[in-house]
Amino acid sequence: MPVGREHWEDHFAAGNGFHHADAREIRLLAEAVRPHPGTRALDVGCGLGAYAAALARLGYRTLAVDWADSAVAATRDRYADLEPRLEAGRLAFEDATARLPRVAFDLVTMRLVFAFMTDKAAVAERVRGLLTPGGAWVVTTPPAQRLPEERRHIGLTVAEAGGLMGGWSRGHWYDLEPGGLRVFVLRAHDG
Repeated sequence: MPVGREHWEDHFAAGNGFHHADAREIRLLAEAVRPHPGTRALDVGCGLGAYAAALARLGYRTLAVDWADSAVAATRDRYADLEPRLEAGRLAFEDATARLPRVAFDLVTMRLVFAFMTDKAAVAERVRGLLTPGGAWVVTTPPAQRLPEERRHIGLTVAEAGGLMGGWSRGHWYDLEPGGLRVFVLRAHDG
């Protein structure tokens, strides 16, 4: 059941976030994508900005976007000390009329967001168009089969995971913990 923008505005305005990315998760991400200072990252669905801030601390020039104004405001307020390496802006990523950044990104991340996207194939195509040759798309999500029945809608089904992995030059996944979140690392073709 889709949750509307008003819900997320209220959620983030109240200072609520989600499953926090700990130091181990960020270390595993750095090992998977091997950041270089000055490369560009786009964090889609940034929420309160902690993951985007971690990307900026890894050396990425990071653009954090969310469709909720309250999330963007929270990210700007909480991480003002990371400017100009971290910028935040409002963007409804699935909106076909939304103006996407014209720059190419070395990394696009979607942490606990992709399962909520309605047209996953269109999202994948949009991400491909934003990546540099060899760039990485990192999707962090719970597999639906690991969740209780009433929460399976917030995870990725086996079929959706299979669709996610298709069309990339290479890809792999790893689990952050047994029975928990799964991280997909997908690489664009080199050119």
